[in-house]
Amino acid sequence: MKIIIFLVFSFLGSYSNYTFSAHWCKVVYNQNTSDGKIKEDLAKCKNSDNLFIAIHSGFQNAGHLLNSMIAENCDIRRNVLSTQPRSDDPYFTAVCEFRKHLLR
Repeated sequence: MKIIIFLVFSFLGSYSNYTFSAHWCKVVYNQNTSDGKIKEDLAKCKNSDNLFIAIHSGFQNAGHLLNSMIAENCDIRRNVLSTQPRSDDPYFTAVCEFRKHLLR
């Protein structure tokens, strides 16, 4: 009987690695957004697990800005999904796992 209970808990424990609850944080950088607002939004993300970043393509260096925000705020050892602007969506976007900071 103890062996069966052990096997059941081992089986359930192996599936616990696949279910995660996560907190999401969203940062949108429009053309009228100030740097202070972006820093404030990112400061709110410190307790989040995942990060969504959107940067308007109206900036001359929007692609480079997105890459620098990914490098600064995302765990680049994990998957980072990013998109380029389309005709109906003028944003560079990225979804990633938020980097675990020491001060978190």
